[in-house]
Amino acid sequence: MKKREAILRSLVYGGTAAASGAATGFLYTTIVYLLSFGLPPAIKGGGLALISAAFVFHEWNWIRLKVPENRWQVPHTWVSGPPMRNMAVWGLILGAGIFTYIPHITFHLLYLYLGFFKEPVYGLLFGALYGFSRAIPTAFFGMNGNQRILDRIPRTRRAGRMVNSLTLILLISYLSFRFFH
Repeated sequence: MKKREAILRSLVYGGTAAASGAATGFLYTTIVYLLSFGLPPAIKGGGLALISAAFVFHEWNWIRLKVPENRWQVPHTWVSGPPMRNMAVWGLILGAGIFTYIPHITFHLLYLYLGFFKEPVYGLLFGALYGFSRAIPTAFFGMNGNQRILDRIPRTRRAGRMVNSLTLILLISYLSFRFFH
């Protein structure tokens, strides 16, 4: 019975996280789309490449830059009810991606890219994928119950910075090729 309940909670969490991410992604991308509609593509691409380049140095710890984030914590009273409601609250808040801690700029740069060069529906799709991806580790841990996973968190942070800097370099390369060759 516990395994079934863990799976059901994970589905509630993943579903609400995906829905919240989709709504946030659509709004974020729509705002960027509307504000940048008249700008030439080369200006948008160049600006995005410059921001990305600066954050490569940030990821390598050469300079310190502020990543747009909110270090807000979900109040305990919001998640002290029935387990299914708690999972829905967590999913709605964490799936959006803008209410809590996001250590990497790639989240925001992808929404900027989508708003600059695609239509807002792409933000909805990416947001849903992002929200669902936030739920995967928690769901896996909840169903697996393996404490050793928690011991790996410090290593994954370092790896995350390396992956993020590689992603930024790939984005810069893509933007340079697309707009300046």
